[in-house]
Amino acid sequence: MNNAILFFYGISVYDVKKVKTNYYFSYLNSNYVVYLYERDLNDSIFLYNLNLELFYRGSDCYEIILTKDSNIVFEYEKKYYVLMKIPNISDRTINYNDILNFNYLVDLRRYSKLDKSNWNKLWSNKIDFIEYQFNQMGNKYSIVDDYIDYYIGLWENAISYCNNINYNDTRYITHKRIEVDMSLLDFLNPLNFVVDYKERDYGDYIKSFILKKNYSFNTFDKLLSHSDRNSLIMIICRILFPSYFFDIYEDIVVDNRNEGEILDVVVNSNNILYLLKHIFIKYNYLNIPYIDWIKKEISY
Repeated sequence: MNNAILFFYGISVYDVKKVKTNYYFSYLNSNYVVYLYERDLNDSIFLYNLNLELFYRGSDCYEIILTKDSNIVFEYEKKYYVLMKIPNISDRTINYNDILNFNYLVDLRRYSKLDKSNWNKLWSNKIDFIEYQFNQMGNKYSIVDDYIDYYIGLWENAISYCNNINYNDTRYITHKRIEVDMSLLDFLNPLNFVVDYKERDYGDYIKSFILKKNYSFNTFDKLLSHSDRNSLIMIICRILFPSYFFDIYEDIVVDNRNEGEILDVVVNSNNILYLLKHIFIKYNYLNIPYIDWIKKEISY
């Protein structure tokens, strides 16, 4: 990698450390990372422009460094990488205030390639593919087979519930995935950015919190108190959508992950339904549409 950095950037470095799939080094009193690029190559120019927008707005975030030929990515050993300057901040685990304060509006016309806000269409297309894919595999994954129909049902419920959303033209910089134990540096990494409604991050963070942390309903009441009716409906959609199950499913199918690990989320996923019932009861004065089977089957 030393030679690649010199060739593409004209930067001579010797102490390059590899950590998992990325490479780290220091240069002129700043820290840099050569980050593995795993997204569509056509996304790179839009991610670069989002990165520039954050700088113009004074955000602490990574700085994508262009190559000598003004390219965003470069190829090394048949993989693509991006060089980024790491922000000079203390790393820590994110909290909900980080998500609330990460409030950057974007012009959808400029970033339609990164737009993930048509949840109904994206989810419908993906579930059709997964159903076809899994049927083609026969009985190869017996543990997944025991649960997949239930989580496909939750997925279909999330699609149906989206029909209650009053969509608008407001879009924000959001994240492909948010986890409750995500580091601040990962949160600020532009290679994790997409364009969507801000409720994407809110709902996904809450969902991860439920699966991984001890919590009380009072915790989430504080988190949801800022939301209006339509915002709550959108958050419910994100919470209901079982990304946690199908993220692991894809790792099993594509990367040969041990399928027994999917049981870790199965065990805790009922907590999501308990929270949804709590939201329906707590905020019934907003006339939020109920999901009847959750009301009937989930008891405190």
